[in-house]
Amino acid sequence: MSHRGDTAIAVRPHLFTLPGLGWEIQGYGLMLALALLLAWGLTLSWGRRDRLPSGPLGTAFVLATGFGLMGARFGWLLQRPGETGAGIELFALRSDELAPFVGVTVAAVVGGLYLTRRRIPAVAGFDVAAPAFMAALMVERLGALMAGTDYGRVAPELPWAIRFPPGSPAFLEHQRTLTGMFPVDATQSLPVHPTQLYGLLVAGAALGVGLWLRKRRTYSGQVVLGTLTAYLLGRSFFEEWFRADAAGESLGPFSSGQVAAIVLAVSMVVIMRARAALAVHRPAEFRPWEGGRWTPAELQDGRPSPGNPGRSAARSHTGSQRSLTSGASRRRKSKAKNKGKRGKKRRKKK
Repeated sequence: MSHRGDTAIAVRPHLFTLPGLGWEIQGYGLMLALALLLAWGLTLSWGRRDRLPSGPLGTAFVLATGFGLMGARFGWLLQRPGETGAGIELFALRSDELAPFVGVTVAAVVGGLYLTRRRIPAVAGFDVAAPAFMAALMVERLGALMAGTDYGRVAPELPWAIRFPPGSPAFLEHQRTLTGMFPVDATQSLPVHPTQLYGLLVAGAALGVGLWLRKRRTYSGQVVLGTLTAYLLGRSFFEEWFRADAAGESLGPFSSGQVAAIVLAVSMVVIMRARAALAVHRPAEFRPWEGGRWTPAELQDGRPSPGNPGRSAARSHTGSQRSLTSGASRRRKSKAKNKGKRGKKRRKKK
């Protein structure tokens, strides 16, 4: 069968072996490491712009990443009791052997608890980390493409469909389940949707939303909630439709994952509206990027935060209030002093 327009992807899950050590460097593992380095750099850079201390923020990132990866791995193993592995295999980082939702949840809890312990608003850290996470996810999706995991459904007539070589997950799955469509002497998988690239586009769109919100935010939590809402909807209603491992329909045309995404997205929108309303009455509590007790001295320069020119005005207003208060205090002290002098004079006359 001839399929015009589809492309063969040369999957290289194993890139090379370190001489002398015998360690195999996997394509997905390397791209994941690059993604985490990118996220770390962006988190510290944007955190500094938001007047957050680099030391605690960096430590929170490392702890969250480490526990998140372990949570993703062990979450996957708990779902498959028979595939426990041995030794270092317990910590193998392969795209199709991780539970992403478990990992992200564990990372958020660990990072949030550490920041709270250091008396730094956890939501301020999340606002910084959310766009950085989306940038990292774009790189991670390239790793999934190299490994041939998270592939899409068969799409014979799709102009931009891709094929994978022998030994790839898509090839083995088609060979096992699609015997009627799959030639015995096939040298490539059937053409499939490039869902790894769909995921990259979804993460890129969510990153754009996060950066747009950073410039226009009016309360803490707006960036992380808006970024995650955009990603959830894009992941569920753009990428999910075309993945080969997508769950079946459970509520009309929607899968259980899509229904859960809708519920989470609606919940986040409700939280956003509630925080926006609270920020109107208590603005100082909902603008941690303008600085606070956690801000290092070198970042307390009095200049407005990028995209938030209102900080100087807020400080001027606060300074005016302090001047009025101190003036009233001086007047009260002067009156009390004069009253005391008059009392002394009356006592002398008597």
